[in-house]
Amino acid sequence: MSEVKARLMGAITVMDEDAARRLWSMIERMYSAPDWDAIEEEAPDEADLEMIRQIREDPDCAVLASNEEVQALLG
Repeated sequence: MSEVKARLMGAITVMDEDAARRLWSMIERMYSAPDWDAIEEEAPDEADLEMIRQIREDPDCAVLASNEEVQALLG
């Protein structure tokens, strides 16, 4: 995974709900597709849950990018 993608994952992990909704709105505008609503949501598996637990417990993962940094990257 690239450094930019890793930073985005970290930023998304620590975002509050309002910031996540604003980011999702930007993604929808930039990458919308006719069948976007057809994408099924998948529940996290054990590996996903373990990764999330490790991120939450790692003090170095507290804030990887601010909302402003993410917005600047996304344009």
